[in-house]
Amino acid sequence: MNRHRTKRKLRRWGALLAAGAVVLCLPINWQGFAKDAAYLALGLRQPASTAAALDSHLFDRPAVQVYTPQADPGSGDLPNREDSTRVELPAVTPIGGNTPAITMITPPGKKDGGGKVVTRKMDTGNRKKTGIATLNRSGKTEDIPAALKEKLPVTFTDTDDPQVLILHTHTTEGYMTYDAGYYNPGDRDRTKNHKKNVCAVGEAIRLTLEAHGITAIHDTTVHDSPQYTGAYTRSATTAQKILEKYPSIQVVLDIHRDAVMENGAVVKPTATVEGKQAAQMMLITGTVTTDALPHPHWRKNLALSTQLQAALDKVSPDLMRPLNTVASRYNQHLSPGWMLVEVGAEGNTVAEAVYSGQILAETLAKLLD
Repeated sequence: MNRHRTKRKLRRWGALLAAGAVVLCLPINWQGFAKDAAYLALGLRQPASTAAALDSHLFDRPAVQVYTPQADPGSGDLPNREDSTRVELPAVTPIGGNTPAITMITPPGKKDGGGKVVTRKMDTGNRKKTGIATLNRSGKTEDIPAALKEKLPVTFTDTDDPQVLILHTHTTEGYMTYDAGYYNPGDRDRTKNHKKNVCAVGEAIRLTLEAHGITAIHDTTVHDSPQYTGAYTRSATTAQKILEKYPSIQVVLDIHRDAVMENGAVVKPTATVEGKQAAQMMLITGTVTTDALPHPHWRKNLALSTQLQAALDKVSPDLMRPLNTVASRYNQHLSPGWMLVEVGAEGNTVAEAVYSGQILAETLAKLLD
């Protein structure tokens, strides 16, 4: 066990003992007990200060600001962010891991103008040839076995400085808030409500990483509204600004969600992991590199993505769709640790997507420790 891992574990266990001592001194009531149990489950490092921040996420209190938001009066139900704030998760209850689960709403009645939602376990591909399943759309010949053995381009160290940046190029990509086998008009619209879009997944990733002692920045800047075109250019600007400010960042996660249709029905790609429904995920790695569009990091990006894919396959053989390699860059030229992750599709529920985000973060923390 390396020095960094030992120090982080000692720090987490010390926090657990301290939190346990605090709990023993408190009057027991159901609400307080639930909160204390949640804090203990998360293994918080500094229970006195962190508990208040966590409370805003677990129990639907006002969010804690990380940066000063720049409000846009025409941006809808949440402002565009020049920088970011920590977003609230939907109303949640603790689960037996390090992060919360989502409490889903009661399905509304079925209305005219909606459609069908079907649950599918999408093809997870053939792993026999290279060790992981891949779909090569890059136009390049790739040595996946070599990428699986290559030294990882980034690792986590024992520091309180930010090591992960989580952002969203297509910030308004949303999920379902109920699971009824159908959707109603408006359910598939993009939304700036961060309790219903990919930002909920990003926040679950941040909480999970921080429970492992890894500081993460979750930027919720809206890059795809009011104009979808140019979202990657705008998210690159956001990323560059944060990477310059925090050179300690090792990994950048651009979290998206897919859209899948089947005979006119909306598909939710779903796997069962430890008895719970999770949204299937897909990693995408851009490999294009030209004089006009240089991409010096694509081999390092590929090594990181292939090894994360292999680690996630060990969690569940059904969770990951084949790793896609594509003739594009997707801003991955900005960092050797940049990964684009599609978490579920528009038919998945927020709960399923958040659960997958938790699994992704847990696996990443172990891979790069």
